Amino acid sequence: MTNTEKSNEFDVHENKLLSMLREKGGHAGNMTLQRELGWDANIYWSVRDRLVDKGQLELGKGKGGSVSIVEEQENSSSVAPEATAEYGLYGPVATVLGNEWAKDRRFRSHRVEVTARQGRRETGGTWTRPDIVIAALRVFPYVPEKYFDLVTFEVKAYEGIDVTAVFEALAHRRAATQAYVWLHVPEDMKERGDKEMVLQRIADEARRLGVGLIVGSDPADYSTWDVQQEAVRYEPDPEAMNEFIAQQLPPQFRDELTQWFR
Repeated sequence: MTNTEKSNEFDVHENKLLSMLREKGGHAGNMTLQRELGWDANIYWSVRDRLVDKGQLELGKGKGGSVSIVEEQENSSSVAPEATAEYGLYGPVATVLGNEWAKDRRFRSHRVEVTARQGRRETGGTWTRPDIVIAALRVFPYVPEKYFDLVTFEVKAYEGIDVTAVFEALAHRRAATQAYVWLHVPEDMKERGDKEMVLQRIADEARRLGVGLIVGSDPADYSTWDVQQEAVRYEPDPEAMNEFIAQQLPPQFRDELTQWFR
């Protein structure tokens, strides 16, 4: 059987599994699915794992384990003013992160993705999706291993600055090696001091929890970025990281990551 034939066969099996899951309301146990599909164990687990790695299924609990479909959700038609201002920051912040910031950190290879702009998906509840993600590979001259980093950023416009940004970033660290909060404080707002106490509390909480904190007056100009707190690096559970990559990042991003480790 050629590779193309094998791929087509997997596609057929994947569609059958997804179709049966939808008939069952989007969630079912592994043993039930395998039995009702009439597949042997090798076929079922291979097809299930492919769908998990594609971000179309997520694993669940129960006797024998279970799976659920990760469905797209419609975006809300009403957007708060602070959210609109925040959307305008994603592009320039991501550009600087992929250029000056990445060079500053000596990444060997890296890829940046604005995850906040991808369609809404049910990926585990509140605070599960960061605004920007960087995957990076680091190599050191006197250390034999390669180091893979998955760094998340929670971006806030001035109007939306609140201490909850730190806790949002902390939630992302379940699957990330480092988590940052990026706050936009325009130059003309620094003298007003409207959020002075809030900014101080954010800095205190970030320091206490090991979350990184960057405050910038111009999102497109790295010289205006003040890295007030470097994020502490953690080693998340590899399965949680793999699930995050499968569900939150697009296929092209995932394909590039696989090339790094070949």
